[in-house]
Amino acid sequence: MNAPELVTVTVDGVEVHVEKGAGLVETALAAGIEIPVFCYEPRLGAPVGACRMCLCEVEGMPKMQTACTMTATDGMIVRSALTSPKAAEAQDSTLEFILVNHPLDCPVCDKGGECPLQDLTFRYGPGSSRMFFAKRTFEKPIPVSPTIALDRERCILCYRCTRFSETVAEDMQLVALNRGSQSVIATFEDEPYVAPFSGNVIELCPVGALTSTQYRFEARPWEIQNVPTVCGMCPVGCNVAATTREGKVKRILSRNHPEIDDGWLCDKGRFAFSHVYASDRVTEARRRRGAQAYDALSWDEAIDEAEELVRNAGTHIVTALSGSETVEQAYTLARLLRVGLGAHSAVMPEVENARLLDGHRRPLSSIRDAQVVVILGDEPVAERAPIVDLWLRAARRDGAEILYELDEEKVRGAERAILIWSGPDGETELAAHAERLDVWGAFYLPRTPNARGVCEAWSAASDEEEPEAPVPVRLLVISGDEALVNPDVRDLAREAEHVLAFAMFERQARGLVDLLLPATSYLEREGTYVNLEGRLQRLRPAVMPPAPDELEWIAKLGERFEVDIPPYAASVFEELSAQIYDGLPFAAIGEQAPLPSRSPPPAEPASPTKKPRQAKVSGLRLVTYRPLFSGPAVERVPELQFQRPAPELELSQDDARSRGIENGAEIEASSNGTSVRLRARVSRKLARGTVRAAEEHVRGLLHDVEVKRA
Repeated sequence: MNAPELVTVTVDGVEVHVEKGAGLVETALAAGIEIPVFCYEPRLGAPVGACRMCLCEVEGMPKMQTACTMTATDGMIVRSALTSPKAAEAQDSTLEFILVNHPLDCPVCDKGGECPLQDLTFRYGPGSSRMFFAKRTFEKPIPVSPTIALDRERCILCYRCTRFSETVAEDMQLVALNRGSQSVIATFEDEPYVAPFSGNVIELCPVGALTSTQYRFEARPWEIQNVPTVCGMCPVGCNVAATTREGKVKRILSRNHPEIDDGWLCDKGRFAFSHVYASDRVTEARRRRGAQAYDALSWDEAIDEAEELVRNAGTHIVTALSGSETVEQAYTLARLLRVGLGAHSAVMPEVENARLLDGHRRPLSSIRDAQVVVILGDEPVAERAPIVDLWLRAARRDGAEILYELDEEKVRGAERAILIWSGPDGETELAAHAERLDVWGAFYLPRTPNARGVCEAWSAASDEEEPEAPVPVRLLVISGDEALVNPDVRDLAREAEHVLAFAMFERQARGLVDLLLPATSYLEREGTYVNLEGRLQRLRPAVMPPAPDELEWIAKLGERFEVDIPPYAASVFEELSAQIYDGLPFAAIGEQAPLPSRSPPPAEPASPTKKPRQAKVSGLRLVTYRPLFSGPAVERVPELQFQRPAPELELSQDDARSRGIENGAEIEASSNGTSVRLRARVSRKLARGTVRAAEEHVRGLLHDVEVKRA
């Protein structure tokens, strides 16, 4: 690979060598000089020079130039406001112009204390104003969506928000209306901003124009703490900071990890934190009394009850894991049930082998640099791992070809080809394709946030092979709310003699669980998660849980069966790390974890698993998926209910055309005497003969459906 060409640039008398084509703002930083900006944000694509804050003097050019739109060339001589009177005058004038109608409401503005405009005004702006006329005002706040409020008089028209909507998320919903002094930011036709990444515009806004309705007037910067942790809402593992005040989480901010999330968050990860304070949160152990009622138990009473259930069950115990447990929780539960009690059987998250794809390990950011990306599986990528969808959009903008069927000729002909499997039961098949085609990288998208880590930790506890579930099931142990709402687990619970569950919420446990123990959120846990790349990351508790966490319950129960289990994540990890993480110390897992190096493929190459032959389909094959904005956490966040999926059925272009169905038309899908009415959404991403819908809208339908105009 050729070394980059370097050029020499002089900034305020400081000579610096940078790569040819580097931005002038970054070039100045390399010289130790700050050129202030508002509109400039490299992640948003090509700069637009909208705010004019970065005006500087470039030798040989008669007018002031915007540094953000210029690139480094050899011999360039630049003078910023530090050494150029013209640049200083331009900078002062720009700030004065921005502040002409900007309200002086910093004491009550949510951005106050964290505001770039406030900071740059103090550092570079005039000491007093020459303007004595009344400032312009607007109606406020304008509800852009249930999660975002807009104070128009604060807007400085940097266009960061509209550029994100247009060039990153590509939802095209935020626009600039009117021209000149009448320009305002609005949604298209004043519709609510309904998009999975809408909350990013709050962080992008360099003033207090776009604010979070959840955080509005909730805290001031000197009252808060920001705890670095990892999002536990999907398998991407975005790096986040949880803002807390007086022991409560008040907001979630991105904590840019350029290899994982590039500083973006989906709205589920950003706004769903308030599920921690749901009205039906389980804060004490409860024992079922009658069909629906529960009695509260003390700590000791709950341990006694759990011990009795476990002893009476013997080895006839099945464990249902949700995939949201920490690595440490999964390992200690396996130590207790598999090693201590000999109860081996478990219902696992949908990961077949946690190390199967390690030979093709790459950071998620490599998707952006791919030449060909093949999407396999039936579920939408955005519903399983939303940030992966943003990387796919970035790849397409950079010229990558996105395929939805495996074209081996194109994959073999590309130097940088990536395979992605979005859907269940495909990890072994994906690994076989990746090995056979020798692709650049491969990603399997699990449904749950720590599926890889949970499966690996569970397996590490014992070398014995998992047997079939015992019949009868005398005790079903359910770990986590995601498992508790799983239809298959609920069916198993109805057949079991007794059910013990760790859960955060009571509602879904009623009538099903005999002993309910309080569980914790990812925001309350100490431990580790493994994301879909195979990257081990650290969870740090932002707030204290309202009851002892799962590790303490498991350790206490272990004492009753003479199984030594430490109640601390660091101690558990130390034992586990010696087995599967090369002895990595718990304290060495930093705030931005690196991706482990590639591992050699398994000794026996993976081969596609044989799937049972499906009966011949006379109509269309229905594929259902669990939407991103669903599940126990989202159901308890009122602000996110508008993000729930519309009752739509996706059809391929060929199937829609042959049935005379247009996009948006009302259709009827039926099978086995059951029918539902939905809106049609014609998709270029579906293969002919397949239709797709969120599972909540097509309950009761079989996988063979007939579709026609209503």
